[in-house]
Amino acid sequence: MEFEEIICPNCGSTLRAEDLRKNLRCSVCKVNFHQNRYVGFLEYLMMNGYVQELDFFDKTVYGDEINHTSETEEELRDETNPNEYEENRNKIKYMERTEDLKEITTDEEEFRKWEGIDEDWQEFNRKNNEKED
Repeated sequence: MEFEEIICPNCGSTLRAEDLRKNLRCSVCKVNFHQNRYVGFLEYLMMNGYVQELDFFDKTVYGDEINHTSETEEELRDETNPNEYEENRNKIKYMERTEDLKEITTDEEEFRKWEGIDEDWQEFNRKNNEKED
């Protein structure tokens, strides 16, 4: 005795599990469940063990899902153009060149001539404070 009834998603009549195992059709409205429209119903039948052999690669049922490529497949597709990298390499070489900005820089020798360069900074500050007093 079966406690769970299977109801036809098209007409609402009660279906027998034995009939579904033989043929995936409704005995009342004669609709074929082997269509994309009834995918959820077919998966329910498979999950509960009413139907054992259902081809998940059948294009009549899963046609739309098989034809669409997943995001990872699109990401993995190699569409790199080596010429783009060659262009970028030339741009980088151009960017590495430094232009003369005509900035005035002081020689290190000028700093060496300055009397406070080798002194301790605290001593240097004490000298300046003594001169101001």
